[in-house]
Amino acid sequence: MRALADLIFPPSCLSCRRPGARFLCVACEAAFPWIAQMCARCGRPTARAVLDCADCREPAPAFSIARAPAAYRGVARDVLMTFKLGGERRAARRMAARMAACAQRMLVDVITFVPASRTSMAERGFNTAQELAHGVARHLSRPCVRTLRKVRETADQASLDRAGRRRNLDGAFVSLRVPERVLLVDDVMTTGATADACARALRAAGAFEVMVVTFARAGD
Repeated sequence: MRALADLIFPPSCLSCRRPGARFLCVACEAAFPWIAQMCARCGRPTARAVLDCADCREPAPAFSIARAPAAYRGVARDVLMTFKLGGERRAARRMAARMAACAQRMLVDVITFVPASRTSMAERGFNTAQELAHGVARHLSRPCVRTLRKVRETADQASLDRAGRRRNLDGAFVSLRVPERVLLVDDVMTTGATADACARALRAAGAFEVMVVTFARAGD
């Protein structure tokens, strides 16, 4: 079946669209922006390793640790946008594998995901975070459960500063009862406001520790 599908819809690189690659071509794989140095707490890419940074200081986030395989730029951003906006759901499996590698040492009981807004669900027809969470769960052999629900619509985060993003999401999420150690999955983290708001809801629902993994992380 795959051979037939490849004849009808030839695979191509998700970044440069060069034909023949199921995920990334050799050149784009070489240019993949792996995160080497980061903030030890929130995973933000930094010029040198640090214990904390502006994104996780004053106030400290409700999650204990966040990790991502890629910086949010170049090839990684292309892959994410192709998946998120272009509907290339074949990318999810490879993205989830790289995310799971970042989370394999985290001790978690259950995996959950950031809920999509009504607008994004209407536009895309699927929740990118949910797709990635199911893939991560398969790699880590942990259950993936829908626990979070967005209880009110919020303003577009892109137009707000860091403080405004936190205020915008304050009280926007609630969660079903969860076990002590939860891994929260999303596609990308910018300031960490969404992860923080979701982590607060999860902790209010019984989580002692909330860890976060995303495919990409904005930063330096």
